[in-house]
Amino acid sequence: MSAVTSGADIAVPAPAPGHGGWPAALAALTVAAGGLIAFYWDTAALMVRIWERSETFTHCFLIPPLALWLALRRRSTLSAMPVRPWWPVLGVMLLMAGVWLLAQLAAINALSQLTFTAMVVLTVPLILGKRVAQEIAFPLMFLFFSVPVGEFMIPVMMEWTADFTVMALRLSRIPVYREGLQFVLSSGNWSVVEACSGVRYLIASITVGTLFAYLNFFSLKKRLLFCLVAVAVPVLANWLRAYMIVMLGHLSGNKLAAGVDHLVYGWLFFGVVIMLMFIIGARWAEPDGVANVGSASSRPQHHTVSA
Repeated sequence: MSAVTSGADIAVPAPAPGHGGWPAALAALTVAAGGLIAFYWDTAALMVRIWERSETFTHCFLIPPLALWLALRRRSTLSAMPVRPWWPVLGVMLLMAGVWLLAQLAAINALSQLTFTAMVVLTVPLILGKRVAQEIAFPLMFLFFSVPVGEFMIPVMMEWTADFTVMALRLSRIPVYREGLQFVLSSGNWSVVEACSGVRYLIASITVGTLFAYLNFFSLKKRLLFCLVAVAVPVLANWLRAYMIVMLGHLSGNKLAAGVDHLVYGWLFFGVVIMLMFIIGARWAEPDGVANVGSASSRPQHHTVSA
């Protein structure tokens, strides 16, 4: 007997992609990343010690969990992708290992930490594949904020802060004599020290500003523009902070903004400025729907089969 079928189309869901290799791949990724950390333990431990002792880099403790959270936000898309190890990246990792060795021999800690972080990041395309790495490119790049680098800018930014403060004081018709990073007013002596350079404000602003731009904007132009703002705003804010602290001390006979007070005032002022930057940036935030444009192709589809 032959089965009688109607001409109606029967909706049959497409079979789910056979990407059952994800658990094994994630286990391999964990082992590979852990192996790198164990092999380069001295470099990894030095990074953590710098996070602990330097207030400038305390936020680095948050970078790895934030990067993981950012990657997990894409898990629905990632789960539909095949796991295909991308072996060509192994050559890049070997190159990074060579650069790390040279950095160790030359005692360039920042370079050895950068190459170590790069090797950890490259384990993702090596084991999970190029497409997966492209999908979570930002979380992977965000891990580089865990490298405690940037203190080399302190001397230059101290000089800039002194330049602006003296210029602003003179524009305010306050006589000032400057010698290097020290200047003298009629009310007392002032000097620009490392804490006044604004490097910690700059690093914190770039880190948080980059994260804010990624989460709130979906066009590359807006993201880059906000990142540039996150660089410029803390520099200008630090200059204004230094000028205002000197003015407060001068006008109050050094009763205000003296001693540790000027650090407290500085952080309060910086916090207000950065908050305003985020509030203004949020006004141009793009809706979530923009991020999903073009993602329909990655969703499971239903195919019609004629009986």
